[in-house]
Amino acid sequence: MFFCNSGAEANEGLFKLARKFGHDDGRYEIITTVDSFHGRTLAGIAATGQEKVKKGFEPAVAGFKQVPFNDLDAIRRAITPKTAAILIEPVQGEGGITIATPEYLIGLRRLCDEQNLLLLFDEVQAGHFRTGKFQSWQRILERAIGVNRPYLPDAVSMAKSLGGGFPTGAFWVRDKFANVLSAGTHASTFGGTPLACAVALKIFDVIECENLAGNARDMGDFLLRELQKVQQRFPKVVKIVRGLGLMIGIEFQPQFKAVEIVKELHQRNLLTVPAGNSVARLLPALNLSRGEAEEGLRIIEKLVVDLADKE
Repeated sequence: MFFCNSGAEANEGLFKLARKFGHDDGRYEIITTVDSFHGRTLAGIAATGQEKVKKGFEPAVAGFKQVPFNDLDAIRRAITPKTAAILIEPVQGEGGITIATPEYLIGLRRLCDEQNLLLLFDEVQAGHFRTGKFQSWQRILERAIGVNRPYLPDAVSMAKSLGGGFPTGAFWVRDKFANVLSAGTHASTFGGTPLACAVALKIFDVIECENLAGNARDMGDFLLRELQKVQQRFPKVVKIVRGLGLMIGIEFQPQFKAVEIVKELHQRNLLTVPAGNSVARLLPALNLSRGEAEEGLRIIEKLVVDLADKE
């Protein structure tokens, strides 16, 4: 583990890990995906698969290329002798709550083993029990491969919920590659401070004592089920609802812009954020109660009804 202060810093650690891993063979490229988001540092912007994030910061840091998400063949075609790693979000957050398929994750692991590439997961937004499991890839794969067939990426970046609102981040590297970034090759002045670590440890205690992983599953399933009912009633307003645990995206029809939808929800006292052009993203606290969930659902349903009446 390496401790830092943010998700962007954690991802910078992954970039450096990949560069150092491939350096002696002249490999430095990292393949990422369209609609991904990996931070707002210069390298994070280059890794991100969204043009709006890149504008105004050209020329981009070299060594990154994007291919369609959930497309194993596209990844395979993009590999060159300069490729060192593949980096994905198992659940794309900023991209609109798009979930990797189990087959995609399993295929990526097999492909990286065959090609001697690092498999890197950005779990900054989807990790730390938001989907009902410690990391989102574990939730996605729990039914696909079972507990008797272990699955591991080569490195994982973390932040956000890791500190429960206090600034802290980290990245984990599996034993096999733990010495790639040796002492002196990476550092962070305030990474792993006693205060940040004490807060993060307390967060683990609260998650365990209050069974927040189970709550994320239960409340997430409830919200998803009820929102899908709204979608079925108003298909001309809501195109689709998707999610995993307490990470849910409501995709509206193209004529409804996510920014405007979110502004209206704010006016109605529901806090949410946009993703892409037409997705409202729900990322409630992991201790969300049934009553709070029902209150949020009423606000969303009323907005959808109002939009339908205007059509």
